[in-house]
Amino acid sequence: MKEYKLKINDHDYTVVIKDVTDDAVLAEVNGKQHIVHIEGSSNLAVQTTAPGSSVVTIPPSPSAAKIPEPAAAGSPAAAGSVITPIPGQVISISVTVGEKVRNGQKLLVLEAMKLENSIVATVDGTVSEILIAEGDVVNQGQPLIVLT
Repeated sequence: MKEYKLKINDHDYTVVIKDVTDDAVLAEVNGKQHIVHIEGSSNLAVQTTAPGSSVVTIPPSPSAAKIPEPAAAGSPAAAGSVITPIPGQVISISVTVGEKVRNGQKLLVLEAMKLENSIVATVDGTVSEILIAEGDVVNQGQPLIVLT
């Protein structure tokens, strides 16, 4: 494992490279696991495991990466959809339709790159729809659960 100390836009990061495959890297940034997919020789797409987080494309040059703006009102993410930040397989679903959930409560578990990733609510609300089932394979950006 290699550890790097980075400073990006005056923010300090400790990055530990845990595993490398032909098309992805498992990295821990400030104690939080991330999957970095290698899309080509010129760009890396960084995906975080937290719901509601953004995908940031980092060019190989030392120039600063631009972070996408938060979801606009009326977009699926703003409307209460829980979107998968990474592709993977749904291992378990911890909630049911009609259940009230709190910010930070575990909703489901996704397996990606042999790691189990808990997907949690980012707002308080009520589960109005569950759009996936245990065993489903989901793509990055796919809506999983709708909270109202």
